[in-house]
Amino acid sequence: MARQIGHATYTRAVPPALISAASVGVNYRGSGTSVTALHDLDLLIPGSGITCLLGANGAGKTTLLEAASGLRAISSGQLRVLDSEPGSALNRGRLGVMLQDGGIPGSARPEDFLRYIARLYPIARRPADLLDLLEIADCARTPIRRLSGGQAARVAWAAAMIGNPSAMLLDEPTASLDPTARSRMHDVLRAEAQSGTAICVSTHLVEDVVALADHVVVLASGTVALSGSLEQLRPRNRIEWRGPRHMSTATLMDALPAGSACREIDPGHYQVEVSDDVDPSVVATVTAWCAQHDVLPDISIADVGTVLREAIDGSSS
Repeated sequence: MARQIGHATYTRAVPPALISAASVGVNYRGSGTSVTALHDLDLLIPGSGITCLLGANGAGKTTLLEAASGLRAISSGQLRVLDSEPGSALNRGRLGVMLQDGGIPGSARPEDFLRYIARLYPIARRPADLLDLLEIADCARTPIRRLSGGQAARVAWAAAMIGNPSAMLLDEPTASLDPTARSRMHDVLRAEAQSGTAICVSTHLVEDVVALADHVVVLASGTVALSGSLEQLRPRNRIEWRGPRHMSTATLMDALPAGSACREIDPGHYQVEVSDDVDPSVVATVTAWCAQHDVLPDISIADVGTVLREAIDGSSS
């Protein structure tokens, strides 16, 4: 991006993509069988903000992050991380990685472990600061094998952050956290992103995506099922409402604009889909119909979570 100041032109550097994949495939072979974890994968994860990598268990999220961190060889295609080869010496100094199986020694104590990791970097963060930030200072001297799953995950998270990386790959960092701790850790991630760190967070929780994502990639069966910003993915042509189970909506269909559809997506949970954006007249039609049937509806415009869940289970249109 160029900017004119006086007679001089200054160009603001655009950060390289965090992950760039072109026709990437990863196959696991063993015992006479072959499993395809990533299949002809094309994606671009921006070099700024927070990208949430969403998908069901087995969708390929962990495989992609392992490949991007240089721990898993790809079978085909081209994969670049921060415009460099995965696992390159350059990336080892600027990429923080937290994987589900982080290989942290169980006999180590968090404070000692982080001090050791900090010595590997020229400019590292203070271990005590990260222990406080991730709310595990009270177990700094407890062997890691005695920590809860959520505490151990935060030690691995701290290890990914301690080298002041310009980018981070975090594999399900909130999976072991209770809802209160998860919300506080969302705040930590947003602050890191605002300070300029590019972050890719894999998760199977739609709540993480809604709370964090500047960009979303949904993986299903090893390929991209959906991608974009939350605003781009937000459905604008659906309205949802709740009422008694198994209501006949034939007369509602007659009152809606041509081309509309109505279905009961769960018992007592109904969805109206129109051909254009939902407008006040559609909301008024649904409200009036419910009033005629003595129903006090809980009406909402369908949120992005609906689209994400459909992409995960393969039912998106």
